[in-house]
Amino acid sequence: MPARPLAAALFAASLSAVALAADPINPVGFPKAGDPGGGVGCFRIWYEGDTWHLRTSTENSVGKKDKIMVFTGTVRSDGKMAVEGSRLEKGNGKTSDGFTPHADGKGFDFTFKTYGAIDQADFKITGGKAVNFKLLIDGEKAPALRVIVGEKGEHPPKNEFALPAAPKKPEK
Repeated sequence: MPARPLAAALFAASLSAVALAADPINPVGFPKAGDPGGGVGCFRIWYEGDTWHLRTSTENSVGKKDKIMVFTGTVRSDGKMAVEGSRLEKGNGKTSDGFTPHADGKGFDFTFKTYGAIDQADFKITGGKAVNFKLLIDGEKAPALRVIVGEKGEHPPKNEFALPAAPKKPEK
């Protein structure tokens, strides 16, 4: 076999092995595990019933009242999305939070200024296949360790990732 087709075949086989080796993250259930520790805040993302939850928290952080952590990002889907805020501080103060739904109804941008507490957005997706996240902490890409997904507390490979829009609880 010539070198090029052999190399292509080996490359394709290695991709298949990698794809089979990595189980996708399951976002079903509140994250009970995976707390990163280390005195900093994190994102928690989970799906329950028919609703997604994106929570930022610094409640376990050392010096949590010393510094505001600013969590920002974008959540986007190919389906329609309805979003509501929960535990958000309103107004124009230094700890005010907010989100802006996209004009096409398929996502939102958020800024949560978390100061020793919890901020949360809850959203539902209709007719979509995937939901995409882009997450930042204090203007920097959120480290994967600071993003906790689903009941098992799994971490995505990077700060930009996609999950199924309507995930199913895995069978045991």
